[in-house]
Amino acid sequence: MLKRFLILVVLIVIALYFFRVRVFLRDPLGAVYRDGVKQDGVQVYINQPKDVLLMNGDDRVMVQHWDRMPAAPVKLTCLRWTMCFTDEDNAPKVAGELNESFTYDPKVIFTDTEILFVDRSGAQMRVKLR
Repeated sequence: MLKRFLILVVLIVIALYFFRVRVFLRDPLGAVYRDGVKQDGVQVYINQPKDVLLMNGDDRVMVQHWDRMPAAPVKLTCLRWTMCFTDEDNAPKVAGELNESFTYDPKVIFTDTEILFVDRSGAQMRVKLR
């Protein structure tokens, strides 16, 4: 029984290593601030390159290094309160509203401990990691 458990743990660790860009793990100490006010109920998930996934109920926002555009992922599979999986390393996301007169510049800044960006309504978002 212990041998099977250890084999299972080793297989999970190997899978997490090879799919580290696709797996977002929950950061229980992560916090989200909108215009300087802490947002309650927002869950923060991060993956190995420190991309971030924010979840508040059914609302989801993902910010990745490869495109630096905050948007909702097209497909996301989650295990409640622990981790989420995307289908690809560079997860496809839902495009925002198209409006030729409005150019959205999220001004994304990644650091080791936080991610700053401007959401579509113009609010300054700050995600503090562990």
